[in-house]
Amino acid sequence: MLFGKFKGSVREGVPLAPYTWLQLGGPAKYLAEPADVDQLVEIVALASQEGISVRVLGGGSNVLVSDKGFDGLVLHLSAPCFEKISISDHSVHCGAGARLAHLITACVGHGLGGLEHLVGIPGSVGGALRSNSSTDEGDIGSLLTQATLLTRKGERIVVPAKDANFSHRRSSLDELVILDATFNLHPGDIRQLTKREQTFWIVKRSKQPNYPARSALAFVDLDGVSAVELLQRSGVNGLIEGNTQLNSSYPNYITANTGATADQVIQLLERAKKIVFEKTGFSLQPHLVVW
Repeated sequence: MLFGKFKGSVREGVPLAPYTWLQLGGPAKYLAEPADVDQLVEIVALASQEGISVRVLGGGSNVLVSDKGFDGLVLHLSAPCFEKISISDHSVHCGAGARLAHLITACVGHGLGGLEHLVGIPGSVGGALRSNSSTDEGDIGSLLTQATLLTRKGERIVVPAKDANFSHRRSSLDELVILDATFNLHPGDIRQLTKREQTFWIVKRSKQPNYPARSALAFVDLDGVSAVELLQRSGVNGLIEGNTQLNSSYPNYITANTGATADQVIQLLERAKKIVFEKTGFSLQPHLVVW
């Protein structure tokens, strides 16, 4: 086996569906769950040397694996070292594998504010930074001090916030892996911050369906334009393709029912996108990244 040196950390032919929200798609040729950063660097360097395609799988909320699977190496950073959160004064340092929800709760518990408006956004800190997760209250990039990245050749680099080029739902943090990040937050009263976090959570949930398992967000908001509004104006509520469907009341959520395939999801998104463009002139961008 090519990755025989990493027995126990790298497996072959692993189904990826259980790692994603929609629970669809085929297997990865290799799935790596490195024990620490040093082992991650070695695995990535070997993959680069052998010309193997590499992808990173975080929380799986925005990933759609094709029915054929992925003919390469998938990195899943599930070891505790990739999720560690440490707080000193106003500075918060965390592994990019940490869940965004865990980071927010930890900060609020230490009386540090600035991130609580992002509560309810799924996924990891790394994923939030890469796509610059945001609400009307602001974006995560505005609070970043610096991030450590791992290149596709296995080299570690530190990127200060000013070089991350954050914009609406985008950043230039596009190297292979975001390893860790440091944020500068502002102090506040724990009780007030907790109440603020809870209020944002309630508002967030009021805009989401009580959707079943195997559901995910379909499209991202455009700059200043709500995807939900465009979908509702276009009348695609409840749109069906095979065994997949857009929610009838909250059309920006897609559900994969029994017998669904990744191809059906792709076709449903393409149909909805086409209808919205014909009705409104806006071109929606899928939230799901197809592998």
